Amino acid sequence: MQPLSYYYYNVLEGLEKPCDVPSIELQEGYDTLYRHGGRIEIDLIRKAEEGNAKGDPYHWYEALDDEQRGKLHKALGDNDPAKILKVMQRNGYASVLYHHAWEHFRTAAAE
Repeated sequence: MQPLSYYYYNVLEGLEKPCDVPSIELQEGYDTLYRHGGRIEIDLIRKAEEGNAKGDPYHWYEALDDEQRGKLHKALGDNDPAKILKVMQRNGYASVLYHHAWEHFRTAAAE
């Protein structure tokens, strides 16, 4: 993955703070997203695509139309986490990013 541009951090700073994420997870999730600089977005979409290929798609990934899934697939192929952030937010799934960051990367951030 190439070094992230300031564009990524601008998109991240503009990411909505979802109301369905508990406040402690919200701040920790945001901090973790910021600290890991794109790795979380790439990991989430990679896992979503793997689950979809195995016939066990994530509910939010399955709910996206083919165009939006195509955009996520292209962003993954381009290693472009800023595009992933934008697509996730536009489709109302910013909370998925926060939850994924908090659940899967929280311990790595504490070390």
